[in-house]
Amino acid sequence: MKPLHPRGSRRLAVTAATLLTLGLATPALAAEGAGTTAAEAAAPALPGWSNSSPLTISPSSGGAGTRVTVRATCRPSGPATSQAFQQSITLRQTSNHQWTGTGTIKTSGLVVGQRYPVTVPCDDGTTLTTNFTFTATPTGGAAAGFGGAARGGDEGGSQTTALAVGGGIALAGAAGYVFLARRRRSTGDHY
Repeated sequence: MKPLHPRGSRRLAVTAATLLTLGLATPALAAEGAGTTAAEAAAPALPGWSNSSPLTISPSSGGAGTRVTVRATCRPSGPATSQAFQQSITLRQTSNHQWTGTGTIKTSGLVVGQRYPVTVPCDDGTTLTTNFTFTATPTGGAAAGFGGAARGGDEGGSQTTALAVGGGIALAGAAGYVFLARRRRSTGDHY
């Protein structure tokens, strides 16, 4: 049997790394899809940072007095409401066909670590919901963590998936490097 050309072994390592990465990402994607409706499962998966959710709140966590922005993709039939808000947030249409409004988180009466639902009623009869997590971070404090992974809310699953895929790529690259380094050492092929 003819030995593989050095470029052929590299291609084999890259192919193996790609397949390994996809194999590691599949369980994370499957876990993320658990508990979804048939319509949500049929929709293409979008990363958490794409802001394509029908309702988003930014930031999705914060302390007392935090200014938040609520964005909805439907025409609202009423304001955005939450027990975490000082008052309801009126949404106005923006140039990119979204409805946006800003408000402030209450300065007292909230429980640290509690997730508070944010709801927006739509003209078509649906109600959009997302969550805001109240933290002990003082107003203007930095949100610590690895990117958005420290935030609560609905976006954490997609970012966890992105981290799992990145970790899989790193592991696959390391495995490919070890494979090639050992092969070179055993065959004496040092380029």
